[in-house]
Amino acid sequence: MKSEALLISFLLIIISCFTLGCGQETEVAQGITIEDDFGRQVVIHTVPKKIVSLTPSGTEILFALGLGPRVVGGTNFDNYPPEALDLPKVGDYENPNLESIIALEPDLVLADSIHQKAVEELERLGIPVLAFDPASVAGVYDTLIRIGTATGVLEAAEELVDQMQSEVADLTAPLASLAEEDKPTVYYEIWYEPLITVGPQTYIHDMITLAGGHNIAADAQTPWPEYSLEVLIEKDPQIIICPRILMGGITVEEEDFAGRPGWGNITAVREGRIYLVEDDLISRPGPRCVQGLKELVQILHPDLYPTN
Repeated sequence: MKSEALLISFLLIIISCFTLGCGQETEVAQGITIEDDFGRQVVIHTVPKKIVSLTPSGTEILFALGLGPRVVGGTNFDNYPPEALDLPKVGDYENPNLESIIALEPDLVLADSIHQKAVEELERLGIPVLAFDPASVAGVYDTLIRIGTATGVLEAAEELVDQMQSEVADLTAPLASLAEEDKPTVYYEIWYEPLITVGPQTYIHDMITLAGGHNIAADAQTPWPEYSLEVLIEKDPQIIICPRILMGGITVEEEDFAGRPGWGNITAVREGRIYLVEDDLISRPGPRCVQGLKELVQILHPDLYPTN
């Protein structure tokens, strides 16, 4: 009798655990609503099993949350983690191919603000799409939580956000006591002809600010302002930062800046404070933003953050 009672108790525990698990899945199956960065209320009816990512940052987030096995498609620009290189491609970042996306039969697509037309078409076809375009590191945290919620891995997302917030806090703590005059002025070059930089309300602007710098284009009226050489000389940045590889695969060398006519009048060029960076770490709003931020603070404040 005693053994039978133990067996019954054990079975009840198993049934209880199973029931709780089914209850959680039922809650997801009934639908959760996520608001994306288009302000759309997107209902996710079931836990997504086949996800297509139209953004490199979205792909990085999915893999960082342990969702790599569920990712069935990405873009030609997906290069991290290495496993992303092997994903079936649905076009490039700016021009995803709708037919390729549909052929993969996704139950969730992650998009960006530039994909409005694709989002509308996929939505019309009944394919759930979430569009995210965080303009700050805090926005990355929020995006991680929303993607974690939509994909049923909220706990993993919260753990990752906690870790990132802790690392960012450690990086930025020594900057809190800096006087404004000790924060160098920064020109971040997106393109050379014409000169294009980053304005306010952009992710890179937020990264520069967090790293203890003053973006010379913080007063611009657009996110991606064009500058004349005269305006750049007038702004006279103390530091110039540029991706090692620009759009189209164009490689940049530090010596290029000194050879540009008139650039010798700029403090950063005269003092040799020109830094080439891996653009993906600085401009891609995803889990590796902490690495990008660390690189920036080492550039802007080498006395506080000596490199190896």
